[in-house]
Amino acid sequence: MQRNILIVEDNETHMNALYAIIEELHKDVRVYCANSIEKAFQLALEYHIHLFLIDIILNTKKPGDVSGLSFAKEIRGVVKYKFTPLVFITSLEDPKLYSYSQLHCLGYIEKPFSVAQVRDTILDALEFPVREEDDRYAYFRKDGIVYSVYIKDIIYIQSIRRKIKIFCVNDELEIPYKTCGEILKELNSKSFIACSRYCIVNRKYIEQIDYVNRYIKLKYINSPVEIGVVMKKAFKEKMDDDE
Repeated sequence: MQRNILIVEDNETHMNALYAIIEELHKDVRVYCANSIEKAFQLALEYHIHLFLIDIILNTKKPGDVSGLSFAKEIRGVVKYKFTPLVFITSLEDPKLYSYSQLHCLGYIEKPFSVAQVRDTILDALEFPVREEDDRYAYFRKDGIVYSVYIKDIIYIQSIRRKIKIFCVNDELEIPYKTCGEILKELNSKSFIACSRYCIVNRKYIEQIDYVNRYIKLKYINSPVEIGVVMKKAFKEKMDDDE
């Protein structure tokens, strides 16, 4: 399973160095970068992050700044990140007492950092078990409010008149438009397959597939879902690969 790593670092040189080290690990990872708390929160809500690398000092112009710790504290308050590995990047002499006891961080990368230290720390963090891919929540923003949706409950997702409708077992949610590619990336689950340019289905709810007439019958859904002409072959191949 692909792991997503978020680097929260205001120093571009250090950020690029960390990015390069992670790329050289040849692991199945995707790296996201943020130079501010605001950008970090945005990425953490849009994607499922499996490891945070957080610089404790994110504003060198502010005396006594420890905004990285503040970000970590807020992240620990998000249900899906309660136990996600945190690694701090620091030049402070001893932030460890607070961080270990209150934030349960995995470790530290001390500045100036060595390639070996960074590599070993990240490899250790990537060994942490990941929750079953669908046993978690997806988060969607609408009108300034963040909604959580249990991934196991999503039956299918459809684009309707430039809006996205998420059909769940016991509920429906409408959110601003996103492409199917963007939604699949956020869900980060093999259970979901695009059956057309406008629709994603959860294979676990499929009851019947009619490739001749191009429709899918889903559990709990009365109307069939159409398989797009262009995506019919790719959809069938993905379904067959997992049988």
